[in-house]
Amino acid sequence: MNFYGNESMQPDALDEPEVIGMLARTVRTRLLDISRSGCLLQIGQRVEPGTVGELSLHIQQDVFIDDVRVTRCVQVEGSGSVYLVGAEFVQTHRPGERSIRRAISRVLTGLSPIPSGATRKPRVVNSAHSAKGEERS
Repeated sequence: MNFYGNESMQPDALDEPEVIGMLARTVRTRLLDISRSGCLLQIGQRVEPGTVGELSLHIQQDVFIDDVRVTRCVQVEGSGSVYLVGAEFVQTHRPGERSIRRAISRVLTGLSPIPSGATRKPRVVNSAHSAKGEERS
């Protein structure tokens, strides 16, 4: 999972432009539960609610990707650094063929996560997109 933290810094003087920064980091996650609207993840570090990220779900040879927003993050008591993260799917665009939302909807209606006749595309990793990780296809 790639998280993107947006930080906006207000200028001191009115004539200076606003400075906006973005930091991306990849966090290994374990999917515990999923629905049409969101998911429950287990991760090894705290993530602030409101953080936006890209969730890549690897199922056998297929990769599904969607944007998520963290709604809650709770440390599992007595576990050291294990956190349960609730995340909702952010609908910033229409779900594509490799969308997690589309795959879950198909599974919940008794269909295959990938429509019949759809071709499997290999994962594409582009060094120019290394801050975001995998490139969307």
